[in-house]
Amino acid sequence: MTAVQPLDARTLKWVEYVDESALGTFPTNPTMTAFPGLVTNFNFTSGPELDKYSYFKSATDTDPLSSGTATKSGETHTWSVELKMSALGLLPHALMATNTTTYAPGVTHLPFSIGAKIGADFTTFTGCIITSWVVDIPDMTSAATLTIEGMAFNRTDFSTTYVGTGAHATAPTDAVLTMGSVANVQYDNASTETADLYMGSLRFGVQNNVTPVLDVGSSLASKYTNYSLGPREFVLEVDSVLLGTAAIDDAKDGAAHEFEFDFGGKTFTFTNVIWDNSPSVDCNPEDLIGFSLSAEPTSARLAITTA
Repeated sequence: MTAVQPLDARTLKWVEYVDESALGTFPTNPTMTAFPGLVTNFNFTSGPELDKYSYFKSATDTDPLSSGTATKSGETHTWSVELKMSALGLLPHALMATNTTTYAPGVTHLPFSIGAKIGADFTTFTGCIITSWVVDIPDMTSAATLTIEGMAFNRTDFSTTYVGTGAHATAPTDAVLTMGSVANVQYDNASTETADLYMGSLRFGVQNNVTPVLDVGSSLASKYTNYSLGPREFVLEVDSVLLGTAAIDDAKDGAAHEFEFDFGGKTFTFTNVIWDNSPSVDCNPEDLIGFSLSAEPTSARLAITTA
C-alpha cells in the first residue's frame, strides 16, 4: 500500500492575482499577475458564520441536556500574503488610487481576484480588497518584507483549474529590495544627520478600515455586495541611532514633521508626521544610544511621486 502524502509547505505551488472588471467577478480566461516579489507565506481563513443557540427538546428525547445546535448564516473570507518584495505592486490598490498605475491616495476600489494552487487543486478568491499593505526593513542586512492583508467576497471550492485558456503568472525577476534600496532620506527637508539621528530600520505602509456591506439579495453565501471605507491610516516607524541630544527633545514636542525617502523607483513623502509614542532612550555601556519613533497613523499624509 502506498502512503498518501500529507499537504505541507511544498504543496503551495503558487499564488497570483488578476484585476477584476466587475467587483466580485473572476475574469474569463485571465492572464494572471505575480505578486511583487518572492512569496514566503500565504494564509487564508475561509469559514462559515454560525448562529448558535439552545432549544427545547422533545419529551421523548433521551438526552435533554444536549439542546444546542448551530445554523450557518453566512461566510467570511480573509487572506494575507508575505513576500520578499521586489516592486511596489498592489500599492495603488491599497491606496485606492484612481487606477492601477497611479499612486495618489483616493477612494476608488480597484477589485482583484486571487488564485492559488495547493496540492493538485485550485481555489480562487473574488472581490478582494486590501486592508493592510506594510513594508518592513528591520535592519541594514535584511531584505524588505511586504505583508499584504485583505478580505474577499467569496472563495470557490477547490477544483481542477481557473484560468481557462488564459495563463498563469510568470515569476518576478527583479532583485529583492533592501535597506540599500532606500535613498535620499530627508527629515524636515534636511538630512537626518541634521536632526541628530541615523535611521537604522524602517517600517511604512497603508492600512484601511473596511466594513463589508451585506445585501439580502446577494447570491453569495457571504452576502457581501460592497465595502464601506472608514478612515485611512498611514504607517511610519523608524528606529534611530542618536548623534546628539536635540532629537530627544524634538520627539516630544508634538509638532508636525516631514519624512521623505526614495524606494522602489518612487519618492514617498510623509507630511503632518506627529510622533505619537514616548521614545524610550536606551542607554547602556555596550550599545549606541537610540530610540524608536512611530507616527500617529490618522494624522499622517502621504504623497508618492516618481523618484
